[in-house]
Amino acid sequence: MINIRGLGFRFSLFLVAAAMLVVLTTAEFFYRVTYENEITEANYDIEELYRTVGATASIASFLEEEDLAKEAINGLVKSEKILAASIKSDALYYQLNVTDAINKGTEPRVFLVRHPFIPEESLAEVNIYPNFDHIIQQAEKISTDNSYSLYIEALVVGIVALIITYYIIISPMLRVGRSLHEITPGTTQRIAVPEYHTDSEIGALVHDTNELLGKVEEQFSQERQLREEIEFLEMRFRMLFENAKSATVLMTESGIIELKNKAFIDLVEKIGLEEKQDYGELLEELFENPVAIKTSLLEAFSRNEFATGEFKLKSGANKTAIWVQLIASPLITDDGERFYQITFNDISTRKRELQKLALQADFDSLTGIYNRNGGEKLIAKLMSKDHHFALALIDLNGFKAVNDIFGHDAGDEVLIFVSEQLREKIRKVDVAVRWGGDEFLLLLQAEDEKSVETVISKVNEGVKQPFYFNDDTAPTVVSMSVGVAFYPRMSRNMNTLIKLADIAMYKAKQNKVAAPDNYLIFADPEGVGTSDNQ
Repeated sequence: MINIRGLGFRFSLFLVAAAMLVVLTTAEFFYRVTYENEITEANYDIEELYRTVGATASIASFLEEEDLAKEAINGLVKSEKILAASIKSDALYYQLNVTDAINKGTEPRVFLVRHPFIPEESLAEVNIYPNFDHIIQQAEKISTDNSYSLYIEALVVGIVALIITYYIIISPMLRVGRSLHEITPGTTQRIAVPEYHTDSEIGALVHDTNELLGKVEEQFSQERQLREEIEFLEMRFRMLFENAKSATVLMTESGIIELKNKAFIDLVEKIGLEEKQDYGELLEELFENPVAIKTSLLEAFSRNEFATGEFKLKSGANKTAIWVQLIASPLITDDGERFYQITFNDISTRKRELQKLALQADFDSLTGIYNRNGGEKLIAKLMSKDHHFALALIDLNGFKAVNDIFGHDAGDEVLIFVSEQLREKIRKVDVAVRWGGDEFLLLLQAEDEKSVETVISKVNEGVKQPFYFNDDTAPTVVSMSVGVAFYPRMSRNMNTLIKLADIAMYKAKQNKVAAPDNYLIFADPEGVGTSDNQ
């Protein structure tokens, strides 16, 4: 199928049109020139014919010989280019077909007949009437034949030129175009240089095009390698993101989650929420205290800083407390769009371990009640709130003998038993503390001695129960000596208050043999020689 928009068709059309224009112009020009030449040639032939018979006419006029005159005129009229002729002198006149010529309006050519011996003297004149119809017909025929010959010649030249142009220029360019169209950019395919065009403009075009294809291949190769590297990195980053233990989300400024990993989905399921794309402006729906998290994040974002902190999530179905360390970073794209990257690190285990450590720091590992460190914190807390309380310091009597006779395991058993008795006999508002060794301390919500005596009496009844160790039939009994000081009546200083109770406890301990029932003594605020504000 011919492509009428193709270069070959358009070039051929242009070449044919140009050739036709040239042929028409040239043919018209040659027609006119040939026509004029033929007319001129006819006039020249008439003159030549006259010169041929001129001598005969001259002799005929000189001799006044009519037969010679007729012969000359008849000889002229025999030519197809002469329609009529006549000779006229003083003594001689002869004409042939003159009437017909005159009727046609033909003007004669007049020739003077010279004296054969005296050239300067004319004897007669000869009138020759050209046969213009014949001359014009011949001129037109010859001009037309020449034009046709020129047309044919131009047609042949045009066809030859078209064929040569096609095979030398158009066909190679079409092959180059088809080859270029079939080439896949970025491959090793190249255009073959057309035959006989190694050093031509087409060859130079093919060479430059192949260089360009080489550069495109190199660029494609680099881009392909770069794309593979990016895909590799993207795969690694996606694997890292998807399999990260830390829950991570990328969200818009309005709170719509654009990207999230499996750890985040697991975290949401863990706290009993359904998976969705929006959990509030800053995921506040996930937190137990949404106001605190929102305030913290917005304050950091207002300074264009990343926010971090430890926050408690909503409790899940099993009511287990979930704590996370949150890191939130504001991200701004090149288009000015704002995003937030939020990462959750589950620190619930660490929180529980810290709580456990806190318990270990404040509670006695053997008895399970508060240790001295925890007790001092409780005393300080009560003092800071200005609660009124009694501080009862207890020392066990006979505990050293249990350790010496039955061993430390028996001693631990006694301490555990005493601790249980303290917890059971005191009120819910009171607190038992293992102060150290075989010393205990009670924080009693009481402001008078009678209330203290009631509680201590119950504790004493429980503590002095007999023990039987190692199948020993003889019971072992421990007792206690108690010293009590009141806050704030006796002192507002912790160390002073403890010292007052300690002094009173030692006074009771001194009476354990002489007066075993007098095991409870209340402190004398003047016993330490200090004021109440110490």
